[in-house]
Amino acid sequence: MRIALGFLIFAAASSAAMAGAIGADKRLAIADYAKQHKMDTLAARKLFGASGRIMCPFNAASAFLAYKSDIVLSARHVVLPEPSMKSYAGASRPSHCSFELSTDGVKSTWYEVDVKTIVYPEDKERSFTDRFDWIVMKLVKPIPDVTPYGLADAPAAADEDVTMVTLRQDDLPHDDWNERIVEDCKVKKVIDIDTVAGSGLKLDCSAAPGASGGALVRQGASGLEVVGVQSSITRSCRKFSARSCYSFAVGLSEDVRKAIRTLAGEP
Repeated sequence: MRIALGFLIFAAASSAAMAGAIGADKRLAIADYAKQHKMDTLAARKLFGASGRIMCPFNAASAFLAYKSDIVLSARHVVLPEPSMKSYAGASRPSHCSFELSTDGVKSTWYEVDVKTIVYPEDKERSFTDRFDWIVMKLVKPIPDVTPYGLADAPAAADEDVTMVTLRQDDLPHDDWNERIVEDCKVKKVIDIDTVAGSGLKLDCSAAPGASGGALVRQGASGLEVVGVQSSITRSCRKFSARSCYSFAVGLSEDVRKAIRTLAGEP
């Protein structure tokens, strides 16, 4: 079943937990994340400054700058709605889209997407955890003074520490619509879908509607680098299970990396 801004993976529900929480909920508004990590809030906002929101005629969800300051990466299903997996057959690209960034969680700036540049796999998704739920596009102009997430040189590994960065999720945060939500969590299992290395990631990251299209990042040699794009959410459940309680990200496999580099004008 598809729901707004993400897939729903059915799992044992816990009514006491926040929506989408797996075990103890570690999601924090960025100011609280900065405090927990003994960081200055402005420094935290700059560190995760590449994360924003994509808005098109049909939907809006998390998105982020990757590799270059004019390239946006998100989940395909939030830009090209898919009523069901069987009905998807290469939907028409939207007439217009904009990418939103906020420096303070309240005020924001919108940047126009060149919709002619939108690239995505046209393959039908065969399950709620498939490798085709990614989309990449170029802005009309680069965004100044924002550092995009780098591209990871190697795929994510099982039990690796990562950070999920999204915009507002259901009921999180309670006050600001434009606030980033940051969560330290783990890649628990890596799936090579269709023998494509690192193309699917099962996570213990909590995720509710609004998380789809968010960045899964890790610390690299030159700063934060993206290893996946959040694709699915989960109902609240007591602990991670690779069968019934996880959220899912599309791994940054070679086809995704190639699309990004092509938009950047590289061979």
